[in-house]
Amino acid sequence: MGRRRELAEARKLLSNSRLLTLTGAGGVGKTRLSFRIAEQLRRTFPDGVHVVELDALHDPSLLAQSVAARFGLRDASVEPAARLAEYLEDKRLLLVLDNCEHLVDACAMLVGKLLAAVPGLSVLTTSRHVLGIAGEQTMPVPPLTVPDDTDRTNGSEAVDLFADRAAAVVPGFTVDEGNRRQVVRICRRLDGIPLAIELAAAWVRT
Repeated sequence: MGRRRELAEARKLLSNSRLLTLTGAGGVGKTRLSFRIAEQLRRTFPDGVHVVELDALHDPSLLAQSVAARFGLRDASVEPAARLAEYLEDKRLLLVLDNCEHLVDACAMLVGKLLAAVPGLSVLTTSRHVLGIAGEQTMPVPPLTVPDDTDRTNGSEAVDLFADRAAAVVPGFTVDEGNRRQVVRICRRLDGIPLAIELAAAWVRT
């Protein structure tokens, strides 16, 4: 829901840089935004968009191997990062690394190597912390917009998200005169954090 400004800004940054990191607190929507950016840019990259989700990976030494596996590369006789760079050398693609915060150093090292070796590679990462390598562009992902006035909800991304998720639980749910103020208070109390709003909306009942 929403995020038009962030989508446009991210596309602009990636058109001028080969590495963009989306930063922000947990639950703010970095992952979902990265997937939407990747989908919008799919046609820009002849060799596709490739997403590697890292939340379940806890051993930094296995990072290159995990990324290589995404491309079907499992040759144990060759160092994974080197094999990956060789395979990608003549390709033009977008690599999305999601949830890098617990592997920042390993991600920085691997991404740096790949960008140096693969001219046609662009990388989009999500993390609570920047990678801190040369050429990295960063874009903080803010919470969703919340109304200043409890009587006005037009244009509020947070309220729109709440209504959308609540309607999935209670078909036909809408924000109206009877519930508007309560919905706005909930969105404010949750600071516009998408994940928290989705969880709250799931408790809506008729």
